[in-house]
Amino acid sequence: MSQKSQMWSALAIVVVLLIAAGVFAYLKLPIQARSAAEAAVADLRAGSLDSAVWNEAETAQKLHDSVLKGLDPQLLSTRSVELDGIENRGGSTAARIRWVWTDRNKQSWEYESELPLSRNGLLWSASLTATALHPALKAGGVLESRTSPGKRGSILGEGDEALVSEGTVIDVGVRPSQVEEKTVTTLAKDLDIDAKELRARIDGAEPEQFLPVITLRESDYDAVRDAIHSLPGTIFKTRTQPLSRKKGFAAATLGTAGPASADDIKASGGELTPEAVVGRSGMQKTFDEQLRGPANEEIVAVNGKDAEPVVVHEFPKHNGKDLTTTISVDVQEAADRAAATAKKPAALVAIRPSDGHIVAVANHDPAGAAWDRALTGQYAPGSVFKIASGLAMLESGIEPNTMLECPKTTRVNGKSFKNAEDHVLGEVAFEENFAESCNTAFVEAGEKVSSADVSNAAMNLGMGQFDLRVDAKMADVPIDDDPVVHAAEMIGQGKVVASPLSVAVMAASVANGDTVSPLLVLPDERTDLDEQVIDPDHIKDLQVMMRRVVTDGTAGELKSVPGEPVHGKTGTAEYGSDSPPRTHSWFAGYQGDMAVAVLVEDGGFGAEAAVPVAKEFFEELNR
Repeated sequence: MSQKSQMWSALAIVVVLLIAAGVFAYLKLPIQARSAAEAAVADLRAGSLDSAVWNEAETAQKLHDSVLKGLDPQLLSTRSVELDGIENRGGSTAARIRWVWTDRNKQSWEYESELPLSRNGLLWSASLTATALHPALKAGGVLESRTSPGKRGSILGEGDEALVSEGTVIDVGVRPSQVEEKTVTTLAKDLDIDAKELRARIDGAEPEQFLPVITLRESDYDAVRDAIHSLPGTIFKTRTQPLSRKKGFAAATLGTAGPASADDIKASGGELTPEAVVGRSGMQKTFDEQLRGPANEEIVAVNGKDAEPVVVHEFPKHNGKDLTTTISVDVQEAADRAAATAKKPAALVAIRPSDGHIVAVANHDPAGAAWDRALTGQYAPGSVFKIASGLAMLESGIEPNTMLECPKTTRVNGKSFKNAEDHVLGEVAFEENFAESCNTAFVEAGEKVSSADVSNAAMNLGMGQFDLRVDAKMADVPIDDDPVVHAAEMIGQGKVVASPLSVAVMAASVANGDTVSPLLVLPDERTDLDEQVIDPDHIKDLQVMMRRVVTDGTAGELKSVPGEPVHGKTGTAEYGSDSPPRTHSWFAGYQGDMAVAVLVEDGGFGAEAAVPVAKEFFEELNR
C-alpha cells in the first residue's frame, strides 16, 4: 500500500473513532436529559448516589438517607425505581419516576415523583429534593413506616361460642408524688392487695411516673369505683385486652395475654409495638402468632415536628385468626364450679367418649396458683390405674368371677404391700376386689401378667402420647420386669405417672368401647383407628366392674346422682417420703357420653376428696 493510501486509512480510522466516541458520549454521558435521568434513577434504585450526575452528590446522599431512614427495611423488603419519562414545562425539566416498594407480605406501595434536571453547558445533572423522594414531602420532611396491631383473634368453643375475646379493662395506678397514706390503705382493702408491698413499690418509684397497681375487668372496677376513684394520686387508664367470658373460666388452659414488653418488642424485628398484645400463657401463648396475626403497616410523611403526620399509604389491614376448641361452655362452667368445691388444689378433665372431644379443663387452687395441672401435671395415679392393670388381668384370662385372695398385706421380694386402712376381704371374686380396690389382690396378680402387658393395656386405653397441639402430657408406664417395680405398677405406684388428662382418656375409652383419641383444638387432623383394639368382651367386663364400684364399692356416694348410671374407680396415690405417706385423691369414671377424671392434690383417700367433686360435677350437668 502506498504512503498516501496509508494516510487516508489512518484518517478514516480516526474519524470512525471520533464518531463512535461522540455516539457513546451522546448516549451515555449526560449530554441528554434522559441519560442524566437514567443514571440518577439507577442510583436511587441502588440507594447509593455515587455517580457524577448529581449536583452536590454528598449532600444528595445525606438527604436521601435522612428522608428514607424511617422506612423499616424489615417491613419494606424491596424497592424498585423506574424512569417513566421526561417532562418539559415552563422552561424547567424533570424526570418522572415511578417508585414501587414491596413489604414482607408481597404487597406493594406505588407512587410517582419528579426529579429536577438542569443543564450546565453540554451536560445535564440531577438535583435531589425531598419531593423527588415522595410528592407529599416538604423540605425537611421524612417518611416513616409505622405498625399497629390488628384485632386479636378470639378463642372459640363448641358451637363457636366465644371463650376469649376483646374486653374492656381498667389499669389502676398511682402517681407516687401525690399518694397519701389513705390511698394505700384504701387500695389495699378494696382491691385485696398487700399494703406493705404497695407502699414499698411507691417508695421505690419515680415521683411522677404512672405506677401500675392492678388491672380490673370493667365490671370489677365498677364495683369499687366509688371507693377508689377520688383517692389522692390515683390514675385510671381504660384499654382493651383479651378476656375470658367469665373470670376464672378455664383460666390456666386458655391462658393470658397482655401488652408487649420492651423485650418482646425488641425481639420481634419490628412486628410489635407498645400497643401490641401478646400471649403470656396457655393457648394464648401457644397460638399467639395465629391469634395476633401480622402487624398492620402504614407509611406517613412527617413534615416537621409541629406538623400533623400525613398517611401516604396503608397496606391492607390484617387481623388475627380465631382459634376453635372443643370446650363446651356449659360443661366447663360445671367443671369450674365442681373443682372449686375442693379444699385443696384440684383438677378436672371432662371428655365426650363418642368423639374424644375435651369439653372441659378445670384447675382450682385455694392459694390462687394458676398452672395447668389438669393437662400437664404428672402424678402417681394410684388405684384409678387398676382400670388399666385390670384390663391386663382380663386379657390374661382372669375373669370377673375368678376368685382372688385379698389379704391384709403381701410381700414381693421382701417388699411389703398393704391395703388402705388394713382392709381385708379374704378370697373373693375379682370384680369385688376391683370394687373395694384391694391392693394386695392386684399385687399378687402381677405374677400372671407382665409389665409389658400392663403398659400395653394402658396404651390401648388411650393413655399414650397424643399431639393435642397444646402443652399437655399423658401417662408414662415404663416396662420394668423388676418384681417389686412391677408389683407397684399394678396399683398405679412405682414408676407409673399420669396426668388427669390421661386418666380421663382412660375412662372415656372404657365408656366408648375402644381407644379414644383426645382432641382439644379444631380442625380434627387425626386419623381414626380402623380396627377394634380392645376385646369388646373385656370392655364390657370393665364397664360392669366400674358400675359395681359405685353400687357396692368405694364410690357409693355417686349412687344418688340423677340421670344415667355412673361408672367409676376411686384412687388413693401415695407420694413423698413422709411416714405415713401423703396421698393424692383420684376419681375416674363416666355417665352416659361424659367421662371425667378428678384429682385433688394431697386430698387423702379418693372417696373422701375426689368423689365429692365428681358428684358435684355430674349433678351440675343434670340440673
